[in-house]
Order: sequence, then structure tokens, then C-alpha cells
Amino acid sequence: MKDSVIILLRALLIMIFMGTVLGQTIVAPTLAAESATLFPEVAGLAVPYAALVIGGIFCLQAMLVATWILLSHVQRDVIFSPDSLRWATVIIWAAAAATTLALVLGIHLFGVVRTGGPGVLLLVGGTVICGTAFVLLMSVMRDLLRSATRLDSELAEVV
Repeated sequence: MKDSVIILLRALLIMIFMGTVLGQTIVAPTLAAESATLFPEVAGLAVPYAALVIGGIFCLQAMLVATWILLSHVQRDVIFSPDSLRWATVIIWAAAAATTLALVLGIHLFGVVRTGGPGVLLLVGGTVICGTAFVLLMSVMRDLLRSATRLDSELAEVV
């Protein structure tokens, strides 16, 4: 992979990470406080829901860090190593955790509190569907990495 692609991708990862920090520290708490003011009947849910959102953002940050480390492996030409498989697994578990948080939020919002309109239902449903698809895709990619790692080690033994 070209160094220019890795540099550009790292710059984008930094920007995304900075955006997530902004979302965790300012956007989520502010939206929770405003929602509690606008809808006093569900004000007690502002803090737990904000905590779920912040937890989901933390999962995204874990995926960004794991991607950064995998890029380092690509750059050093050691991507076919067991360590790379561990970081791919971190991405899978973090995505699964974020998807589970979205599902829990949706079940509580619609099943327990019985509130939220069609837009919220579409947002939560889309997040769960896309998150599940991403987890499955990354599982396939990790299995491909595992196969390539095995083939690489077999080739190294032959040579």
C-alpha cells in the first residue's frame, strides 16, 4: 500500500477521532440536557441515554485505534501476524458492543417507554442492521486475514 494512502487515511482517522471526542464531551451531554428541558416527562432518561450514546462513541474510538494499529502493521509489512488478528477481533467486538447498545436503546425506547416516532425507529433500526452487517463483514475479513497469515507462514517455511 502506498504511503500517501496511509497518510491520508491516518489524517481522516484523526479527524474522525476528534469529532467523536467533541460528540462525547459536548454534543451528547448538551442534547441530553436540551431534551430533558423540552420533554420533562422523559427527563429521567436523559442521563442514561446520553451514557449509552457516549458508550457507543467509545466503541467507535476503539475501532479507530485498532484501525490505526493495523495500518502500522501494513506499513511495516507485518500484517500477516497473529497480532493483526487480535486487532481485527477488537474491531469486531467493539462494533458488536456498539450495535448492542443501539439495540438496547431501541428496545427500551419503544418497548418500555413507548415513545419515539418513525424517524427514530428508522434511525435505530438502520443502526442495528448496518452494525450487524459490519460485524459480519469484519468477521469474514478476519477469517481471510487468518487464512492469509497461515499461507504466509507456510510459504516462509518452504522458502
